[in-house]
Amino acid sequence: MKITLTSLILLFSLLLTNPSFAKGLDACFLASDSCEAFQSFRKKTNPGGVHLESGTFYKILEKNKRKTAYRVRVEGIKRSARWVSESCGESLSVCTLSDKGSESNRELAGVKPVAKKHKTKKRRKQPEYLLALTWQPSFCETHSRKKECRTQTRNRYDATHWSLHGLWPQPRSNTYCGVSYMDKGIDRNKKWHLLAPVKLSQKTATELAFVMPAVASNLHRHEWIKHGTCYGSDAEDYYSDAISLTNQINNSIVGKLFNRGVGKRVSLKQVRQHFDKAFGKGAGSKVDMRCDKKGRVSELWINLKGEVEADTKIAFLLKKSIRAGSSCQIGVVDRANR
Repeated sequence: MKITLTSLILLFSLLLTNPSFAKGLDACFLASDSCEAFQSFRKKTNPGGVHLESGTFYKILEKNKRKTAYRVRVEGIKRSARWVSESCGESLSVCTLSDKGSESNRELAGVKPVAKKHKTKKRRKQPEYLLALTWQPSFCETHSRKKECRTQTRNRYDATHWSLHGLWPQPRSNTYCGVSYMDKGIDRNKKWHLLAPVKLSQKTATELAFVMPAVASNLHRHEWIKHGTCYGSDAEDYYSDAISLTNQINNSIVGKLFNRGVGKRVSLKQVRQHFDKAFGKGAGSKVDMRCDKKGRVSELWINLKGEVEADTKIAFLLKKSIRAGSSCQIGVVDRANR
């Protein structure tokens, strides 16, 4: 949708002749096409594959120095500030019209009216996730040739603590957002070393390698391509949040149950009771304990619901999440071989 010269002239004449008409107006961007909305305009990163909707107004937050793009507010996504090319639409010095007759004034100006909002807003559905944690000694029993398994010792952190496998936006079909067919093919064929490096700060990269030893086998590249791209943020936020959630489990009495129980059996009932004590009544019912064919505890799959930020408590996310089933009722907490 394009704003014609005649429409703009008429709009400005209304502003000049009717000062009250300009009250409550904000700068906005009117999308004329379904363009990509980038988190970084220079790098062309678009987590979640977000696009503007043609004919829709977006509040302008700023313009870049080269004046080639606008940073606008895109409602309904986790990190709502996005960059769009100026060629995607028109920038207007007016956006929100609050005075009486604003709809008719929009029509005179040739601007597509925005649908009126009801007084009672419909609550936006909260995102759901599955946090998958791996008991690394069990994993290495059947993947001894993996780099992270060849170097594992009984003194290393992952020998007695849960390792991050992934943080998966739900439903499970919510994968590969905005990912090219080539990268999908590379990922599905497990040629993860051919995927582009994940852009992380040195601090986050170091912390990730600590809680996700499979970084040595490029698991983090796979997890970002398949799941992280649907997180609605960049890799830095995605992995920072996942690390925080993993650490909360390991630093709780749930973590102690396992690192003090190496070589012993643990039941699903025990695990759920410890989750209840650590994170609130009912938290344990959101946890699926998984075991391998030899009866060794292999993973915890934890259902979460709600917006995840750097300081979000996992107890809050467990409280609202759905209940989980579990096929494993009791399993051995495996010991690292070396």
